[in-house]
Order: sequence, then C-alpha cells, then structure tokens
Amino acid sequence: MTLAPSDTLVAFDLIGVLAEPSWRELAPTPDLARWRRLKVGALEEPDFWDSSTAAAYRACLRLRPDRLALVAHLRARGHRIAVASNFARAWAPVVRAQLPDPALVDRWFISGELGVAKPDPGFWQILRAAAADVVLVDDQRENLAGARAAGLRAVWALPGADLPARLLAALGA
Repeated sequence: MTLAPSDTLVAFDLIGVLAEPSWRELAPTPDLARWRRLKVGALEEPDFWDSSTAAAYRACLRLRPDRLALVAHLRARGHRIAVASNFARAWAPVVRAQLPDPALVDRWFISGELGVAKPDPGFWQILRAAAADVVLVDDQRENLAGARAAGLRAVWALPGADLPARLLAALGA
C-alpha cells in the first residue's frame, strides 16, 4: 500500500533542525536539572534564568531560512507538517511568530506544553495519535532511537548532510 503525502505527518524538531541557537549557548554553566523541569513545564522561565538572559535568547532565536524552504516544499507536495520539540512553553510563541505563514505547520507538539519530553514513550504516543504515519526529523540520536522503537520513521538531521535529500528519500519522493 502506498501512502499519499497527506497520510504522512512530517514532524520536525526545533533547535538543531528548524531553529537556532540552543539555550545552552547563552548559559555559561547549563543547569541540566532545571532544563529537564523547564522542558516539561514543571518550571517557569523566571526560575530558569534571569530576565536579561531570557530577553537575549528571545532576541537571537531564529528559524533557519533553508529549513523553512524545506517545510514549504513539503507542504506544497501535500505533506502535513508538525513541530515536535523539547522546548520551553515560554519560547514557543517566539518561534510561532516567525513563521511567514502560520498554515505551514499543522500541529505543534512542544514538550513544555505537553508535560512530556522526547524520548519518553508518552511523547511518541501523542505523535502516534496525530497520524498513522509519522516521520520524525531530529538531530539527537536518542530521540531517533526512541521514535523508531515506538514505530515512527526517523531521519537524522546530521550536521553538514543534505537533509532535504535524506528526508525526501525517506518519504519515497
């Protein structure tokens, strides 16, 4: 059975795939324990870092034009698009506001809004409920392995590799 593009949900991670930089680039000594709480909504941003660092991160957080072009290309081919990211609830509106067309993304799966983060099996269950066929595009091997174990297809956004070619090959296009 061949799936139509509209039967497939292509789910992109944010940092390292669609957007940059990582919050870690602004934190001289990253507090990973606080990050684990922030990314699932158990901690609010003012308890994560100070207001000047928060403002600086929002000011430099950017969607990558090359990856937006890829998303638009897939959308034009009839694929449904999602963002599936371990990301703070407070930062998601900054990224959403940068989309040139909000209709480019059908669904947002932000760990800080969902209360569960990749690679927790609960995150994959939420994605599986959204579509029978999900292709995750992520830069973290642990997330790719978790997605595959949950029955999703996964494409590694390997730095320096041709992501559009890798993704189109995975989609059979």
